[in-house]
Amino acid sequence: MTFYETASGKINVIETLSKEPKNDTVLCIHGLCCDARIFTYIGIKLSEAGYNVASMDLPGHGRSDGEKGDLDFDMCIKSIDQIVRDLKKRSSRVFLLAHSMGSTFALWYAHLFKSSIDGLILLCPYIRVRNMKRRFDAEPNTIQSLLLLLGRIFVPSKRLDITKAFPTYVRIGGDRVAWMMKDPIINFRYSYRYLVDVITVKNNKLAELSDVGDLPVLLLHGKEDRNVYLQVSEEFFKLLRTKRKNIEIFDCDHWFYDAMFYIQSSTYTEESRMKFISSLVTWMRSLDGRK
Repeated sequence: MTFYETASGKINVIETLSKEPKNDTVLCIHGLCCDARIFTYIGIKLSEAGYNVASMDLPGHGRSDGEKGDLDFDMCIKSIDQIVRDLKKRSSRVFLLAHSMGSTFALWYAHLFKSSIDGLILLCPYIRVRNMKRRFDAEPNTIQSLLLLLGRIFVPSKRLDITKAFPTYVRIGGDRVAWMMKDPIINFRYSYRYLVDVITVKNNKLAELSDVGDLPVLLLHGKEDRNVYLQVSEEFFKLLRTKRKNIEIFDCDHWFYDAMFYIQSSTYTEESRMKFISSLVTWMRSLDGRK
């Protein structure tokens, strides 16, 4: 573990160094109810392919400083920028890789600091694209949304237990979420302020989220994803203004054959996981002419 001094305090970053003499770095940003350890498998495999990998705990998550479940979004973006700047001092290129809700932070960063990174990888990003009644199985209904808004107005800092407030999240998460709920480091309690300001408002700014300049963007999504529907990526892909964009679809769920999870189960083959890893490596290498 390495701790970076940032605007949000000390941010924990798990660094996995390249097994080859290459100087590119991939900075990974996790989603809701997760932390940096979820990128362990990806970190190992990308390091074997010649990339340094730095996986950060967002403020208030994992071992990073900050109020649990109630981070300051703007300060968090500044902290990401400080980490990127430090990584660029010893890296030829820096890519951002984000999973699920982590894509909100990555896209806002890419929008505000277009020239600071060399590519953006979004894994099943949650974006509030239009013309969809539901974007995931556990999306709040009208009454739940109203209660969240009232909570934001009257008790903004009060924490809500995601597992109790949204039981569908637990149901569709199955064995994975059940495993996560036993881990004392993983946070499931978020403030009304976070749930409304970040998940709803920041994710609703499509004009900003889709404006990343001419930055290369890769979107990956699974057909069986119930946490974020495939159609979200397909619609957002159309909105992205960059001409340097690609999208790939896999026959998997939200966790990419458990390559994007804390542990790798025997439910999926290593061949399936490596197919996913290969897509990441092939795309990054295509940007520098390697094969």
